[in-house]
Amino acid sequence: MGSQRLTAAACAWQGALVGLGHADGTAWHGAIEGAAVNWSDVLEEARRLRLASFLHLGLTAAPGIRAKVPSSVTEALRRAAYASTVRATQLERLCASIATDATLAGIPVLVLKGPALVSLVYPEAAPRPMDDVDLLVAREDRERLACILRARGYRNDLRGEEDFLDPSRCFSVDVNAGLVNTTRIPARGALWPVTFEELWARSQVCTLSGVPVRTLGPLDTILHVALHAVHHHGLGGALWMLDLLACLRQWPHALDSNLILPPPLRRSLWYCLEVLSAFVQDPAPEVRAALQPRWLFPGEGWILTARKERELPEEIRYTFTLACLPNWRAKSTFLRQVAFPRPGVHTDGFGDAGGSAPGLGEHWRSALRFGWNGLRVVLAGRARPGQRSAGATDSLGRRETSR
Repeated sequence: MGSQRLTAAACAWQGALVGLGHADGTAWHGAIEGAAVNWSDVLEEARRLRLASFLHLGLTAAPGIRAKVPSSVTEALRRAAYASTVRATQLERLCASIATDATLAGIPVLVLKGPALVSLVYPEAAPRPMDDVDLLVAREDRERLACILRARGYRNDLRGEEDFLDPSRCFSVDVNAGLVNTTRIPARGALWPVTFEELWARSQVCTLSGVPVRTLGPLDTILHVALHAVHHHGLGGALWMLDLLACLRQWPHALDSNLILPPPLRRSLWYCLEVLSAFVQDPAPEVRAALQPRWLFPGEGWILTARKERELPEEIRYTFTLACLPNWRAKSTFLRQVAFPRPGVHTDGFGDAGGSAPGLGEHWRSALRFGWNGLRVVLAGRARPGQRSAGATDSLGRRETSR
């Protein structure tokens, strides 16, 4: 991108890449040279994209750029990095404590996402933001672990049956019986019908607060990051991209067996690698080429191209899921469950947790709103090929402005 059209979001992203060692400060400096960067906007975007702590590392690694940043912005980033570190430490200790109690009770537990990624693939000084603790257990052990959490004062009747909130309501522990959330739409389970026993057999050890715990193996971790990014978040945000980059740097040969992956996983991972390639980050070009589907569904490539250029509504995940499900029976079941949620399961919009069920009327009205808004965003910038529309946003989700 031209130096005169650098966006605040892109500046925050490049700084995060520098902070994590995926890029060098010289290239970042060249990208902003001659651009009147509004560092307050960069700070805002870094917070929105959850990159503030990594941007702080990037400025530390690039003193020439740091000298140009107002002290108020530098201090705000330092505080954000400190807050991320404190919360990550608290969640790490909490996770280690619960895993220890589960082990003593004879319950095999796998730690997912944040704490495991921080332990295994992120640099020691990189304070990755974390919201909660995610644990995976066998379906038959789920209620046993729930009893341990309830004995600690946790309750899961406030937001969703998987979400256990601690007495202070400051921390959440998600107890999962599968790698894809199937509470509202059970058909999503067909994306990765793997058993807990299989995952446990391929698991690895990581250390949290000095306590050895088990987490997904290298390939399963990469696939879970991709699956979660696509089917839970519609490829939105930036944190999943850093997670995937860190995993591929830590385990460069984990994808050597990519050709034997089940079709839903191949397609999901291909989506992620395609989006990463649009950010001047192509960590596995040969794998990306090998994973590319022989044919795409109508509109699938169009939507993916739009995501490379701008952030889409999170609800676009339903389109991706429909494309990834392995057969027409699974697709039709998925569509039926989206249109007619089970009684007692949230039909208020398309949230995956919590809330009462106001009825199918509101559910369908919400679906139409999401569908129309999503179509408007996808169509943005296509009226004049090669030129953005007035409302188009950059690939990290913000309006582009000349500096």
